[in-house]
Amino acid sequence: MSNIVQQSLNSVDLEKLKEVKGASAKDVFLAILKLVSKDYIGAAETAIQTIVDYREGEFFRKYCRYLLELAETTPEQRHQFAQEIQEKADDFSGNVICRMVDRLDNINKEQVFAKFSVARIHGFISIEDFFRLHSLLERIPYVDLKELPKYKEPFYDKKGDTELLFATGALELDSINKEDGNKFVLSRLGAALLRWGFGIHLELEHGKGTNVALDMGTYEDIDEMMNEKIKANRPVYKNETLYFPDGAKSGKEEDDGMFLYDLARGK
Repeated sequence: MSNIVQQSLNSVDLEKLKEVKGASAKDVFLAILKLVSKDYIGAAETAIQTIVDYREGEFFRKYCRYLLELAETTPEQRHQFAQEIQEKADDFSGNVICRMVDRLDNINKEQVFAKFSVARIHGFISIEDFFRLHSLLERIPYVDLKELPKYKEPFYDKKGDTELLFATGALELDSINKEDGNKFVLSRLGAALLRWGFGIHLELEHGKGTNVALDMGTYEDIDEMMNEKIKANRPVYKNETLYFPDGAKSGKEEDDGMFLYDLARGK
């Protein structure tokens, strides 16, 4: 399987696959075999047996969708791309692409992944970001990908996608606000996913750091409030006994210790 992936990436003219675009996965797979194998009949017999197995058939369904999106690139470009993957991953490029394709849980994600590949082939993204964007795509449920554009502006979605998208790295915390709730915006990688995977380019203006909205007033107000609270709950020390506001009292030798005596004396 990995050899077929490697050969189809490196050494064939994918323009010929346009003739079978929209056909069944089996027909597209057989068309790929024609391109990569000299012994088509023998390869086809083997392939038919392979497709009977669901897992193998499902992989090639995904891989066919991925490969069709690369039809506009040249064998030379794809060969260089495969070599770069091999060098960065320290593994056979066919194996790496196999695993990356197979890990995606939705057939439509394969087209997005292919667009990441094209973006790398043309030098629009780094090879490191190529791997990072695939990781993002793998971990985000397909139904939540459409939620990403909402986060061009600071936003929080009570439906539950915010926490998940933040955990994947697609979002970053924009502001902390106890009253209105925390807000999140697209991270650099989240914006790159939209741009290179879906062709949605959003101009983002990220401030430096996280904005903390204090709804209790200034820091001086907070200090004053805390001091008043301490004073209101401070015990009274009299005749070697601590008398607390709730009526309780404590002797000098009990577990409250010297801290409480210091507190009572205003230390």
